[in-house]
Amino acid sequence: MKQLTGSYLSIGAGENQIPLIRAAKARGLKVISVDTNPQAPGLVESDIKILESTHEYRKILHSMSKVPLPFTLLGVGSRSYGKAVYTVSYLAEKLKLRGNPRDTVNLFLDKERFKNSVQKYGIPVPLSLQSNLQTKAKEKKIEITFPLIAKPKEGSGKKGILVLESEAEFKKFSRLKTSESFLLEPFIPGEEVTVLGFVIARRFYLISLTDKITTGKPNFIEVAHVAPSKHIAMAGELKMICQAIVTATKLKTGPFVAEFKITKNKECLLIESAPEVGGEFLADVLIPEHYGYQYFNDLLSVTIGEKTRPGFLKKPKDGVTKSALVFTLPSERQKKMGEPTTLLANIGETVFFQKQLVPTGALLDKLEGNHRRTQVFGITTKLDTNTEDWLESIFTRINS
Repeated sequence: MKQLTGSYLSIGAGENQIPLIRAAKARGLKVISVDTNPQAPGLVESDIKILESTHEYRKILHSMSKVPLPFTLLGVGSRSYGKAVYTVSYLAEKLKLRGNPRDTVNLFLDKERFKNSVQKYGIPVPLSLQSNLQTKAKEKKIEITFPLIAKPKEGSGKKGILVLESEAEFKKFSRLKTSESFLLEPFIPGEEVTVLGFVIARRFYLISLTDKITTGKPNFIEVAHVAPSKHIAMAGELKMICQAIVTATKLKTGPFVAEFKITKNKECLLIESAPEVGGEFLADVLIPEHYGYQYFNDLLSVTIGEKTRPGFLKKPKDGVTKSALVFTLPSERQKKMGEPTTLLANIGETVFFQKQLVPTGALLDKLEGNHRRTQVFGITTKLDTNTEDWLESIFTRINS
């Protein structure tokens, strides 16, 4: 890789941010990292440290005005999500760097406004219902089918999702003052996939397509991600939908992640999307291990304006047939995190990653959504096996 002369601004210096910091350092760039935690591990690998919340974009800009930069600032980026992504767009605008418009990022943060915007472009999304639907139902004779899914209009990580199983639960929910802060959608059966990509000069580039397995209702916690996706034939249609999202929202540049539900009729419904790298260890663990692709090298190139044209990943490395990230969940009665479990590999398998997500002894009862997951394992197989049977075998070994 060609060595560069310049500096790079990293919004965040936590563990998840380290791959981006290292990608910049590997190219010879001086890294300025922002984090409110003085013990953030990425700060150790950074050249200049700014102790500030990643949400305080104005304070960060003020701090940057005091930083003596020996080299030209080439770009700004983040592995984080939500408000930190808005900070990136704000700083990119003020520091004359590549980034997305602030209005665009704000649109993604408001799920209701985002959904209304993309619908106008013909992008398929689940039907929206109103919390006062029982009145309208009598007037218009709309038949409500249960269960209904109530999603917080703001938030992430599957936190706060409610499932309304009956008309009685729906009426009780609609009387709550907080009901207006939720999106109501019908529950749609189907299989889920995750799309990773980049936006470069308003054009969408598809990188990977993986299957997502959840616990189903009521919590929809993500318990596995598998490469390659069984829905690889849908890649062309998914790419077209993602390009339509880019056009509808006026995205310009940077990372992109989207989740879709594939119905039994092979319709691709957009569940959510964001101008972010995305979590779940996909970009930094699963994709490099399965395909040998270094995602963060391209993320750096995109954010500093280097010419790069990422291609859709199809061919796994080293004869591997499948790779998976699998997550463990505590039992319903478990109150505290115990000692971590292990995953033993069968013939043809390799356990390439494992991480404890909740500290031993931590209380579990107040953790919600994906935050209830206690451990994650990465595993590959060289055998040609059915995905469902393989995952069942893995979970059996973990829980035994």
